[in-house]
This record gives sequence, structure tokens and C-alpha cells, in this order.
Amino acid sequence: MARFTSALLRLTTTDLWEIAPALKAAPKQKSNYRRIRRFLAEYEADFAALGRLLVHLLPQGPPHVVVIDRTEWHFGQTPVNVLTVGVGHDGMTIPVVWRALPSGGGSGQADHTDLLEQLPDVIDASSIKAVLADREFISAEWLRQMQRREIPFCIRLRSDRQIGDSEEGPTLPARMFARLPNSGTERVLEGERYLFGREGTPVPVRVVLRRIGSREAESPFLVLATWTVDPGEATRLYQRRWEIESMFAALKSRGFDLEATDLTDPRRVERPVGLLALAFSWTRLVGDRRAQKDAPNGQGLLQSKHTGAESGACSFCGLDRLQSILTTPEPQPQAFFKCLRVLRSPTAFLSCT
Repeated sequence: MARFTSALLRLTTTDLWEIAPALKAAPKQKSNYRRIRRFLAEYEADFAALGRLLVHLLPQGPPHVVVIDRTEWHFGQTPVNVLTVGVGHDGMTIPVVWRALPSGGGSGQADHTDLLEQLPDVIDASSIKAVLADREFISAEWLRQMQRREIPFCIRLRSDRQIGDSEEGPTLPARMFARLPNSGTERVLEGERYLFGREGTPVPVRVVLRRIGSREAESPFLVLATWTVDPGEATRLYQRRWEIESMFAALKSRGFDLEATDLTDPRRVERPVGLLALAFSWTRLVGDRRAQKDAPNGQGLLQSKHTGAESGACSFCGLDRLQSILTTPEPQPQAFFKCLRVLRSPTAFLSCT
């Protein structure tokens, strides 16, 4: 596992043909390739323990903003589909729970329930400020389960989602409550409203609406269902959902080239994603330290050869640093072990001078 993680950092790819020779020398590349595939098929992974470690690595304490989303790509004609839970950290999430789906396309209530059942093994509900998710994650039963587990949430609804004034109804589409003339205007519906599912009791939520486009726009309204989240802060909080999109970009084409893998079996996909989550988190924390040294007063970020943009620059700066240490002809044990300290005590590592 250590050598695989090191190879991910040095090569920034999940292409097993490129990774295999970096793990173990062999006369033929094909032999290396078969070994690495067997490794990914057979090694036992405690993803809950890894997720807890990744939460522990976060420099900030609770409460945490948790974001759920799905990323999908194709190997040939075969879809690879991964549900991911990330914990927000300074503009980008850190992946802590992931589940590869057996087919492409949108995820369903059963998938969301499975993910929700894994979450308490990684992060306690009392440590969660809010779960943020887009319109794919709106089934009434799933929201009801989060309420049973006392997990706060801020979930975007479709503008045609039926909302009731009471548990008995009647209901109207969410957009009918908007009455917002100008872009940027916002309305918090008074009192609790109710979302209905195919079965079970209605789900009580607070509803926030914001106009984000013209009448001609495909989605002119942002409609949020919240529970135990201050409705006045909901739209600002929901903006952090984009932190998981930044993470996906860093794991894929802008960073570790996750889409290059030829693995398509869900169980095999989850294993390299787990090791990639560890590598990515490590680069982010090392990058935080470099940015802190470069700008001790928080002004500006180190620029990286991978991107000139500030968003996500810490991750790429950390990747640059670790690549430099791991690929230099001359060993740098002191520098390497200094970076390794973050896996033991991230707060102490980031506060050291």
C-alpha cells in the first residue's frame, strides 16, 4: 500500500500500466501489471478506519461541513460511477467515504441509504454542521433517515418539487412560492413546510428560495430544504457544495488522472480510490504548510506548476513538494519525514515554524 501511494504521488496517474513498473521490477511489464491487478483484487481494506484517519488529518475541528456528490466516467463503453462524501477544508473537500456503484447514471435512494449507514463509522453526527447535496439526493425517505440520525442538512430541491403547508397537504410546486422579481433576491418560507414521498410520513423542513437566473433560464431558482440549519445562512452555506467539485477536478484531469484507470469492477475501483484519497489528503496538508510559509499573514498562495489559479493551489503545491522529494536522485530523508509528520499530528505540523 505504501509503494502504491508513493507511485500515485510520483506519477500522478491511476493507469496501472504506468504504476506497475514503479512498484516492483520485473523482466516483463505484463507481469508487473498482473501483480498490481491481483493486489487490488485481494488486499483487505478497512475503509471506515481510513475514513476516520482522513477526518483526523483535518487541521480544523468540528463542526464539519459534509458534501455528498457523485462522479462518473467511462472506460470504453463501461461506466465507472463513484458516490463520495467529502469534508470541507478551506475551499476543497477531503474524501472520507466512497462507494462505487454497479451501473452508470444517477444514484437512487438505496445507494444513498448505504452511504448514510457508512457515515457514522467515520464521523459522528454531532460533529456535522450540515450535509450539503444537489438535486440527485432528495428522496423523502433519505431525508427522513437523516433526521432520525439527527444529521443537519441543506439539500437543493428541483423547482417542481411538491411542497405542502401541512402534513395533510395540499401541495404546490416549489417555484410557486418564489415570487422573487430580481436575480439575487431571496425568500425564507415562514414556518415548517412538508416534503412528501411515496410512503411514510411527510418530512418537515424549512424552505429557502433564491432567484439565480432570468425567467427564461432553465433553472431560475435555487430551492433549498434545510433541517436544523439557520435558514438565513442556507444559501451562503450551500455555496460550499462546490468544494467537492474542486476535489473531483483535483483527483481527475487536473491532478491524479483518476479516469485513466482501466478498473471497472466496483470493489476493485474502491481500493485505488481509497489510496488516492490518502495521497490527495497528504498533498493538501503539505501544501497548506507551504502556503503558510509563503504567506504567513494569509495573503496569497504559492503558485504551482500544475495550475496558476488560487483555487486548489495548496493541493498542487503539496504535490509538487512530495514529487520533488520522491523523485530526486539524491535521497532527502529529513524532508520526507518532515512531510510524514502530518500523518501523525496535522495540527502540530501546520503550526510548526
